[in-house]
Amino acid sequence: MKNKAFSSDTNYKLKRTIFLGAVIVLVIAVLLLTVYHSIDMDDRTKPGKDNNAVVTTEDGKLVINDLYAGQMTIPNFDIALNEYETEKFLNNSGLVTYDDENASLGIDVSSYQEDIDWQQVKDSGIEFVMIRAGYRGATRGKLNEDANFQKNYEGAKAAGIKVGVYFFSQATSVVEAEEEAGYVLQLLQNKTLEYPVVFDWEVAEVTGSRTASVTGDQVTSYARAFCKKMDKGGFNAAVYFNRNLAYDYYDLEQLDDYDFWLAEYRTVPAFYYDFQIWQYSDNARVKGINTPVDINISFKDYK
Repeated sequence: MKNKAFSSDTNYKLKRTIFLGAVIVLVIAVLLLTVYHSIDMDDRTKPGKDNNAVVTTEDGKLVINDLYAGQMTIPNFDIALNEYETEKFLNNSGLVTYDDENASLGIDVSSYQEDIDWQQVKDSGIEFVMIRAGYRGATRGKLNEDANFQKNYEGAKAAGIKVGVYFFSQATSVVEAEEEAGYVLQLLQNKTLEYPVVFDWEVAEVTGSRTASVTGDQVTSYARAFCKKMDKGGFNAAVYFNRNLAYDYYDLEQLDDYDFWLAEYRTVPAFYYDFQIWQYSDNARVKGINTPVDINISFKDYK
């Protein structure tokens, strides 16, 4: 009986040791998996080139694993890449800022924002504004001054807010793009700007749109023509686009002499290439403005 009891006790201890060992191995495996997953998630939340695993395809394009859009094939432009650091994007209840001495918080406005109390806007922390100077009609092609351009310019300047402007283009030729630039130069007579004059061409999804058949090569030539004329007029020039326009229309290499203003509505930008201004929301609320407004971060010190 003594030997049998000893044998049972030994078996119990052996089983307990095996069980505890298995538990320890399982816990270690879970911890390792958690750490691995955490590292993977950190990598996928990085913007720009750090966010994307890149494969070069046979036709010279890039396949990237975009943070928001999944796997995408994009043009392989020989231009600067997005190097902004994820850790510097600070989100305070939807208000995104970038922790850098050159970064500024701004908005863009047009007559759609109606009357604006610019001093309240300034007091809320807004440092710059991009004001719509005018636009070309999508169907008839008429050039128009924004109804509130003069008032917005004067109000922002009086409040001490830095100013840039943009023109909503519906150009269908280089001649029309140059005409738009000349029109803006007339509107800017006797005015000073701290921020660029921006070419904002967008696909107009309306019946009878004049630009429905415009190609990427064409719109690139329009942007260059507009920006060149603004340069000759003594103003810095820039081009506005969203990710689809940048990847599917524009040849960004041909526009690399000018700054880029990106529209990407996220808390961290995932666009692959470099840009100087980022419009991250079209539904912000700012004191002094009764309607929703676009909000931006400028990464460049334009002073």
